[in-house]
Amino acid sequence: MLLHSPLAKILGRGALFLMIAATATGCGGCGDASLQCDQDGENCFLCDGYGCRPVEPHIDPGTGGRGGAGQASTGEGGAGQGGAEADCDAELTTCPCDGDSACEDGTRCVDGLCIAACEFSYECGAGRVCVNGECADGCSDAAPCAEPGTRCDRGVCVPDPANPECSDAAPCEGGALCVDGACTTGCATHADCAPGEVCNAVTGACMDDPSPQPGCGATSCAAQGQECMDDGYCHYPCEAARACQLIDSRFVRCEDGFCKTREEVAPECSLDEPCPDGKDCISGECL
Repeated sequence: MLLHSPLAKILGRGALFLMIAATATGCGGCGDASLQCDQDGENCFLCDGYGCRPVEPHIDPGTGGRGGAGQASTGEGGAGQGGAEADCDAELTTCPCDGDSACEDGTRCVDGLCIAACEFSYECGAGRVCVNGECADGCSDAAPCAEPGTRCDRGVCVPDPANPECSDAAPCEGGALCVDGACTTGCATHADCAPGEVCNAVTGACMDDPSPQPGCGATSCAAQGQECMDDGYCHYPCEAARACQLIDSRFVRCEDGFCKTREEVAPECSLDEPCPDGKDCISGECL
């Protein structure tokens, strides 16, 4: 995965590159990514702190790639400015965007990609948290990050530039791609990726699905002492706030028939009302 040679060759021909830098959020460990193309848009590379890799020139040279997953040190990092792509099929891959208007079917433009954004961690499934609209792997001292090249920061697994799984000096084996310091499978459509992963049209590589996962069942919820509600998620049913507080002190209200935390009742932040610089929106709370 060493990309220095072809990149140097292009630069040596004096090709003019257009570069759009990803805007960093509070992510303290994520490499911001940028897309670089020549004047004809025929040779494109996605570059970050781990090096450069070729990508298909589907994206308008005036747009950028997806940043690292960011959260003020929490992983779904810097928001890469994606570009609306006329020939990108949202049914087959996760398409780039430069704003919500470029996305369809109720999806939002989050970190340069059109996804079904989350609001709270319960939408993301067991062991995952909602960070700046994206579902990411959660972690703790008792449950550290399992993926190579990641570390735990404020309850979220984020890329660890100090200890990457791969880099220019240590490329991935077997044809895998190095994205944000981790080896992953190259792809053209979602079908090329493993269950729980989707294809990122910007990087041409599989990534963990950042969208919410509704579709609870009676059995799965009952195992947690909860019920499957109309929104498609497991919740603790209730008739009064007192019953909720006996379950968990973080619950402050019984609303819509189930227990809610303070962040769910009155979130500090959302996609439309982001946190101040240096903080990230983690399940409705600025951290």
